[in-house]
Amino acid sequence: MDELPELPDVFKPLAGLIEGPETIEQAALLSVALLAIPDLQKALRRRRQHVVVTLNERDGISYTDMAPHLKVKPERVSGIARGHSRSPRTKTPAPEEAEHQD
Repeated sequence: MDELPELPDVFKPLAGLIEGPETIEQAALLSVALLAIPDLQKALRRRRQHVVVTLNERDGISYTDMAPHLKVKPERVSGIARGHSRSPRTKTPAPEEAEHQD
């Protein structure tokens, strides 16, 4: 694995995590970044939902008109606006439920 992976343009600001000499600090930073991916996905989903709702309500852009730009069907844009996700989430049991699972 001598060659560095090519990052998509949107992730170019993260290039510092994969460039430079291989060090234990770099490995640790990569681990932290990987562990934070679910939080990043959650924040990006929330922001996308906000933008879709704002474009629809403020600017009157229909889900049908947004769909080609988002590379999804209008029904999916509607789901995004409602906060629905296609990826399954594992439910974290409530603290009282977790105590009774032993």
